Amino acid sequence: MASSINSHIVDITTCAICLEKLITPKYLPCLHTFCESCLHTYISAGIEKGKKQSIECPVCRTSLSAPVDNCSSEEWVRGLPLNFLIVGLLEKEKVQNPQKQCMVCQRMEVHSDASFVCTDCSDLLCPSCVKHHTASKLLCDHEIRPVEEVVSDLKTLKTFKNKCTEHKSKELELFCNDHETSCCSMCVSIYHRKCEKVVAIEDAASKFLASNKVADLRSELKKVDCDVKAIISNLEMQAGKLQTQFKDQQKELDEGFNNLVTMICNLKEKRTSEMLKHYNEAKDEIDFLKLGFENIDKKIKNEKQILETCVAEASETQVMLEVQKVYRNMNGHKSFISNQSANIKEYNLSFMKTDISRHLEKAFEIVYEQSKSQTTVKSCCTSILAVNRFETISGLNSSWSSKGVYAICFWMSQDIKLHGLLSYGCVDGQSICKVSATLKHNMRNLVVTSKHLDSRESELGLLKINFPEPVKLSAHTKYHVVVDMEGPSYRYGMNGKSKMVQNGIVFNFQNSKYSTHSTDTNSGQIPGLLFSVS
Repeated sequence: MASSINSHIVDITTCAICLEKLITPKYLPCLHTFCESCLHTYISAGIEKGKKQSIECPVCRTSLSAPVDNCSSEEWVRGLPLNFLIVGLLEKEKVQNPQKQCMVCQRMEVHSDASFVCTDCSDLLCPSCVKHHTASKLLCDHEIRPVEEVVSDLKTLKTFKNKCTEHKSKELELFCNDHETSCCSMCVSIYHRKCEKVVAIEDAASKFLASNKVADLRSELKKVDCDVKAIISNLEMQAGKLQTQFKDQQKELDEGFNNLVTMICNLKEKRTSEMLKHYNEAKDEIDFLKLGFENIDKKIKNEKQILETCVAEASETQVMLEVQKVYRNMNGHKSFISNQSANIKEYNLSFMKTDISRHLEKAFEIVYEQSKSQTTVKSCCTSILAVNRFETISGLNSSWSSKGVYAICFWMSQDIKLHGLLSYGCVDGQSICKVSATLKHNMRNLVVTSKHLDSRESELGLLKINFPEPVKLSAHTKYHVVVDMEGPSYRYGMNGKSKMVQNGIVFNFQNSKYSTHSTDTNSGQIPGLLFSVS
């Protein structure tokens, strides 16, 4: 778990523009964070190109309007909020760094080892700077602690200072429940004097975390992310279908025009141009929609990283603040999905076959149709089940010939959706091997897919080979799963069963005519299937 958390921190503290550690991190309304200097350069470049009123987020392409008309890049960037979560993570990283340098001395371009930390300034200090720090009237009440003590204190490391964006020198110490916003003492005295429910921000954070809002947000993000990915997958399928139609129809079109030779060369060019135009229009529409949902996916990925990092690394206060930011973006995601899903269409690209001798001018006229897609956004609640036909698996010192084709035949007592199949990892537990899987019915390939299996990702020796999309299978109909395995030797299953009952569904297995190696009902490869109930 620690390595997973650290990988999140590496990603979230890296600027997507310069690909270096964030310096003065500032975030956009979409919650993507960049170095202040990188944003300044990026905005300046946009202004030079004439885009004075808005820019796009470099990651998700969300549009951001200038705060005021004729705003300079310096003013624009200066007005963006500082990401205190990232600031805190970077400060924590400095404290935990084995090479601890005094930050005050560094600013004066002097190198000295730090042995203390000011928890108020978040500065590493050498003994000399500690004396000056405690002697200052402005800083004498700051808490100074030994570095070793702070590094071992997880609570201190998770305490990030949050400054008021309006009153820069003030910390966010209070929370107004009437307006559901954090504020400093100055904000309370100016804007919240009549508010009745102003409490300490720590108390508000404790109450906030006692609720289910973090869990609810995590669940909502997961559902929305799943919806976006499903739509992207559907758009990719539409693009593939459109491309296949284009290729197939163009081939027939070429064959027809070749019979007419020079008489219809000009007409061929016209029709091909029409079809290509419609293809490009449809492809552009799909790509545009797909890009929009991919950008939402990037936002959600970033928000998920922010959420998980906060929960793991931040204080209760910071968790509350960051969750609120993400919540404010949720409606935008949902609205985008709702609005843009309505724009998804079904495309059909073909041409009208005509009697050339009678209707030469209308020969092979392009038929281009658009219709509303039947795709609907559904919550990601489908339970994917697994059936494993083997009782035991070979030991690490046993192997199975990796080169060859393995297959098994199966049928079920009721209709299912097949999502993929189970496979074994390599014997050495380290190798990455290529596997090609095919689902067959009556000599016809229903699905063909390839995957590189990483044995390090296996669970109890098993790995998943997911199909691009689930396939509906009919009850009492025989199907064959065929796997072509490459790479080092694989583990294999033993003590197989020819009949299994999973979730009330009876699965039958028998030897397949497509297998060229020793996979059968008793032992071998293809241990199981991944399915859901139709």
